[in-house]
Amino acid sequence: MKQPETIEELNLWLDELTKSVRLREGVEGVTRALWSLYQNPGISTHDWSWHVQIPVPVMAALRRELEKRDVLKEVRTLVTTPNGDAILERLFGNPGAMPFLCSSCKGRGNVLPPQAMQVVEEFVAICDERPDADMALDQSHATPETGILKALFLLNKGLLGRSLFFMGDDDLTSVACYLVRKQVYQKQEGLGTIASVDIDSPYLDLIQSVTDKSVETRVYDARTDFPQDWLGKFDVALTDPPYTLNGVSTFAYRCREATGPQGSFVLSMPPPGVDEWWDIQQHLLQMGWSLRETHPQFNEYEGASIHAHASSLYLWEKSSRPSPEIEFDLRYTPFYTGERRAPGGTYVCTACDTEYEVGPDKAYASVQELKLNGCDECENDRFRRASKPPEETKDS
Repeated sequence: MKQPETIEELNLWLDELTKSVRLREGVEGVTRALWSLYQNPGISTHDWSWHVQIPVPVMAALRRELEKRDVLKEVRTLVTTPNGDAILERLFGNPGAMPFLCSSCKGRGNVLPPQAMQVVEEFVAICDERPDADMALDQSHATPETGILKALFLLNKGLLGRSLFFMGDDDLTSVACYLVRKQVYQKQEGLGTIASVDIDSPYLDLIQSVTDKSVETRVYDARTDFPQDWLGKFDVALTDPPYTLNGVSTFAYRCREATGPQGSFVLSMPPPGVDEWWDIQQHLLQMGWSLRETHPQFNEYEGASIHAHASSLYLWEKSSRPSPEIEFDLRYTPFYTGERRAPGGTYVCTACDTEYEVGPDKAYASVQELKLNGCDECENDRFRRASKPPEETKDS
C-alpha cells in the first residue's frame, strides 16, 4: 500500500480510513484519535477511548484498521510501527509530547478537597447498598466520587441550596447533595426542596431510608404526563438520561416542566456524533434551554465501558425567549438504547477467540451474563463483539 506523502494524499488517506471504520465523528474524529495516539504512545484502547471520547468498540475497530495499514503493531498496547511514526509526523509535525490535562482533576476543573473526604466515605458506604444496574433501563452507576463532585459543582455555581429535582436517580446524586448540604450549610432552614423521581422504586426506597425521608421521591416514567403539582416547582433539574435522541429529549423536556422561568438544567451524557448532537441541541433549544457550560468527562462510572467509563456534564439555562410548540413525539419513538437495536449478536473471547452467540433465545441472554460466567475455555471475562444483528428500529 502506497503511503501518503503530500497534503492531498494525507487528506485522501484520512478520508479512506474514516470510511473504512464508518466513524460517525468523521475525519475530525479520526484526526483527533491519531493526535491522541501521537501524544500518548503505548496507551491501552480503553485509555485511548477516554482521551478522544469515542466509544471503546469504535476505537477497537479503528485500531484493527490501523494495524492492517501498518500504522500500529499487533501487540497488547497501542504501539506505532516505523511507518506509522512517519505518517503521524507528516500529519502533526514534531511538537514533542506535552501534558495538556491537569494531573489532579483530569481536565474536569474540579477536585475533591480534603474537607470532603468524610462525606465521600459516608456516601461510598451508601452506594454499596445500590441495587444492581438494570441494563434494560440504561442504568450504569456513577462512582460515589462523581456524585460528591456534582454536588460540589452545584455549590460552586450557587445552586446547591436551591430546590433540586432529579429526573432518574440510580446514581443517588440526590443523596450526595443532601450529605454535602448537611456538611457545608450551618443552617438547614430555608434550603430548597430536594426531590427525586425514578421508574425503579428500590432506588427511591433507599434514598428515603438514608436521608430520613428528607428527599421527596415518586415512582415516575418520563413517557407519562408530568405530575401537575410539581410543574415549575424547582430551580434546578439534573438528569443522566437514556442516551438516545428521544430519551435525552424526553428527560430534558420533563426537566423543563419541573423548573420555573429561571431554571437551570444539568445534563450528563457521553458526547454523541456530530449529527446526533445537532439534533439534540435543536430539540433543547426548541424547548428554551440555552447551553451555558460544557465539562468533558466530568462523570465517571463503575460500568458503561462502551463509553470508557465516562461522560460529559452540560449546564443549560432557561431562555426568556418564547419557545415554539414542541414538534417531536415524547412517547412512541425508541427510548432506551435496547429499543433501537435487536439484542444479542456474536461475541469473541479476547484471550482464546472462542465465539459465543448472545441473545434472548441463547445460552447467554446478554453479554453481561457472559462476562459473569467467563469463557468456558480459558475463564477470561473480556469479550468483543464480532457481529451485530440488524437494527429493528431507528430514531425518527
